[in-house]
Amino acid sequence: MGWESIYKYPLFGYGHRKSPVRPFGINENCFIRKEHECGKIYGASKACFIACPIHDDLETILELMSEKLTKVGVEPIIAVKERAYGQDIFCTKICGKIIESRFCIVILDDTIIKTTSVPNPNVYYEYGLMTSLRKHIIPLQREDLELAFNIQSYDTIKYNKRNLAAELDRAIRDALSITETEGLDDGKTYVSDKTIMRRFELSGLQIQDEKWFLWKVLSDTQLRGFYHPENKFSIYIGKIDEVSECQDYLEDVGVAVYRTEKKADELQKSKKLRKKNVTN
Repeated sequence: MGWESIYKYPLFGYGHRKSPVRPFGINENCFIRKEHECGKIYGASKACFIACPIHDDLETILELMSEKLTKVGVEPIIAVKERAYGQDIFCTKICGKIIESRFCIVILDDTIIKTTSVPNPNVYYEYGLMTSLRKHIIPLQREDLELAFNIQSYDTIKYNKRNLAAELDRAIRDALSITETEGLDDGKTYVSDKTIMRRFELSGLQIQDEKWFLWKVLSDTQLRGFYHPENKFSIYIGKIDEVSECQDYLEDVGVAVYRTEKKADELQKSKKLRKKNVTN
């Protein structure tokens, strides 16, 4: 329950206990640069990341995909058309977009050089990243091309000009249906207490201990106190894991508000008394 399993808890210590938070999960660290903090939220946007080679033959297909995705309220993110000037290209254009996307599309068409088919390494790299992130993927390849041997078992749409529109409609509809329910009932998406605390720390908030002047206001509640030294404000935060805990938190909020107002009155009286003594 809340920050700890007991009602009156010790100092919060970046615990690793995990609690179910169904709407999202956070990728804490970069896959490439191990010391780099990521912070991207899985499935945070209603978008579809599209990985594809760069060649003019795909423009019509990409326009069709974008039209069909937009029609159902999904933002198309086409990797080769994204711009990230002055930023880490892999992080901003590729990895971060895949993490935040609801589902992905990958076009596995080879580049034809003279009469030789050459697979695009970037596309296969992005396909592998999608797979490792357990994204729902819609793979497509032109019907006259062949898949690489290690992905031939995957259900890939072999498209042509006649069937592409219908196949996309079906695949996008299925993707929306599947990703709509992912993580809602299985309780498998988690965010750790450590992750939450890091997010607060990065925003400039500092957790307060028993030396804090408002410590007694919250000491026997499930709320924790944070202070932002730069902007000079304090906030009380509760962590609710289950709907059944809401009533307990509402009662604690009421108590905290009452005690805070009482503390404010005490401080105001003390300030006036000090001012009076100085004047005398």
